[in-house]
Amino acid sequence: MDYLDDEQIKQEIFRKYKYALKGLRVDLGRADVVEALDQCFDDFESILQTFILWAIYREKEDNKPLQYPSAGLVQALQERWISRNLNASWSDEILADPRFESPGTTWWKAAEEGLGRDVRGRLIADVVEEVHPYVLFRNGLTLRLAVAMDWEWSQIRDYGERETRPQAASLTRMIG
Repeated sequence: MDYLDDEQIKQEIFRKYKYALKGLRVDLGRADVVEALDQCFDDFESILQTFILWAIYREKEDNKPLQYPSAGLVQALQERWISRNLNASWSDEILADPRFESPGTTWWKAAEEGLGRDVRGRLIADVVEEVHPYVLFRNGLTLRLAVAMDWEWSQIRDYGERETRPQAASLTRMIG
């Protein structure tokens, strides 16, 4: 395995835990956080899992959000925190905590409430969360996720029901 493979694997691992870290209020844009994440390769996933478990435990014990979550992650990465009992403690179900959801998942669930499951399924094909997140409608239109989050459900429905291609009957009227 070469360096690029290692980097791609690390990026996949990070994508898995990114929203949990954000849900714990870690500032992923802070220079020291970015540097600590970049410098850690060995046991990267185990360290992230251990930090998340520790942060959840601290929040429950203190009955309040972590005071310095970004500094805590930096410390965990630099000191290579690995739980000795991680296998018994970690479960991917931890990532199902609503505050650890991506914005796209949160919006998708809200769309079910706002539009109804059948209408959402009829109008919306996917929520794509790559570089510039967007909603893909079945009529071929797209809408930036940030905009979709600001719109009323009636606006989303109208946008999703728009015709994007002229109907055959209207073409024959134009030609005839």
